[in-house]
Amino acid sequence: MSRFCAILLGVVIGASVTQAEWPIPTADGTTWQYALTREGETEPETLTRQVFAPRNADEQNTLRIETAINGIAHSTEFLTNEGKAVLATAQRSEGGSTEAFDPPITILPADLNFGAEWKYRGPVAGLDLNLPLKIVGEGEIEVPAGKFRALHFRGEKNDGFFTVADLWFVGGVGSIKETVTQRSPSGDLLNRNTIELVKLPALRQAEPAKKLEASVSTSSNGDPLHVISADALQIVARWRGHGLRKNARIRAVWIAQDTGVAPIDFKVDEATAVAPVGSAFGKFTLSRPPDGWATGKYRVEFYVDDEVTETVELAITPAPPHSRSALDF
Repeated sequence: MSRFCAILLGVVIGASVTQAEWPIPTADGTTWQYALTREGETEPETLTRQVFAPRNADEQNTLRIETAINGIAHSTEFLTNEGKAVLATAQRSEGGSTEAFDPPITILPADLNFGAEWKYRGPVAGLDLNLPLKIVGEGEIEVPAGKFRALHFRGEKNDGFFTVADLWFVGGVGSIKETVTQRSPSGDLLNRNTIELVKLPALRQAEPAKKLEASVSTSSNGDPLHVISADALQIVARWRGHGLRKNARIRAVWIAQDTGVAPIDFKVDEATAVAPVGSAFGKFTLSRPPDGWATGKYRVEFYVDDEVTETVELAITPAPPHSRSALDF
């Protein structure tokens, strides 16, 4: 039992939960559907924007949003959240090339009050624009998805060709309408695009996501593992919430199922964290004890409040023998 006691005493558990406040829905798979109309064309097209959320806790303040027109990928924005401001760190074009932005470009400022101004680069009504934006008003607007009270952003740029962009934004929903008009130096109309939200953003998945996703690895962003070597420096139990109640209690219980040195289903330790939002991330880290991990079968039970919602099975196997060099002789 001494070896197992060394493991128990050597275990250090820490919990981390971070919260990102986004002004738009951020659940993985969330999709906005718009009707896209172009000047001179009679049939509207379909423009969609879809959220691809990060898969590990260390990237919880990032998002990838892909824009498609008639089902064909048009552009992808890589976004991050810093102090409620939404910034673009990179953009992938229709051709597949990716451009990184250093420093990042402001997509939405933290201050969404009348008169706020920022330099914008990104998609507007199916076009990629680079121009200053300003909040010029707020009012009622109706689109196919319904009636909204929206902030009105406007941008103008004259670089030989005159561009005017108007966007209407609703916090918690996103962009509900965008128009772009472009004219030649002589004033001739070149483009006039409009998108209008057809229905409220919704998850694309047919089935509701689990309340809690969980996995175990040897690092915060490593692949999920079910077999770990006894010489691993740490074991990280990771979780992600879906629609959790505010301040839900997340508990991870580390259980030795069959190790040969402890009773069957022996509880080694546990740790608890609080989820401040429904989509919170977290991790519990167990450090390797001085004598190494006891080999055998384990499991980690994840609880939401007092209900077991996910169980991860794990086997710790003997460390592979290290090859001996000529210096050992």
